[in-house]
Amino acid sequence: MLISKGTAAQVEDDDLELPIYSVKGAVVLQYKLSYFPVAISMGNNTISGSIPVEIGQLKLLQYLGLSNNNLSGNIPDQISNLKNLEQLNLSRNHLSGKIPLSFTSLTFLKYFNVSYNNLEGSIPANTQLQSFNASAFEGNANLCGVPLPNKCLPDEDKDANSRNSRDDEGNDDDGEVPWLHIFVALGFIVGFWGVCGPLVLKKKWRCVYVQAAEKARINKL
Repeated sequence: MLISKGTAAQVEDDDLELPIYSVKGAVVLQYKLSYFPVAISMGNNTISGSIPVEIGQLKLLQYLGLSNNNLSGNIPDQISNLKNLEQLNLSRNHLSGKIPLSFTSLTFLKYFNVSYNNLEGSIPANTQLQSFNASAFEGNANLCGVPLPNKCLPDEDKDANSRNSRDDEGNDDDGEVPWLHIFVALGFIVGFWGVCGPLVLKKKWRCVYVQAAEKARINKL
């Protein structure tokens, strides 16, 4: 059997990689599959729904292009698991929520675009994301921070935290036992039965009370 030296080497390594041929003019070019980057390019379609969180399991992915679709929901944090990702294009969809803070771990990005979605909040500060042009974030009316011209309100997050704290305190108050009301009710019950109980239980005392009341009424007349 005749085999080439290159194929023989691959057989010995138990890794057979089929070639890919491309015609350029009158020249036939041969490539290996490993020559091409690991990529998912599904832009300019009508794909709807949310981006699956399982996308974070594709550890070798270098390019993810999902632009010009009808994707909705939040950008999954799991994308930050793609440590080899160099290009991420999620532009022109209906994605909402904030840009995940976990994107700070994507340090090899050469291209990033989330423009024309419904994203909000601040762009994660002190990250590589801020090195991209503002055009990568435009078209998100509620998105703020560098490199966009609209600045984030400095106390916005603090106010939100304060509101959350107040809500938590209110919830805690709702869960407390109203001891004051309980003591007042018990005092009323004890006082009522302390005065009226004997009148109800003892006939002799009732007669004395009625006679005293009648005598007091006659004296007023």
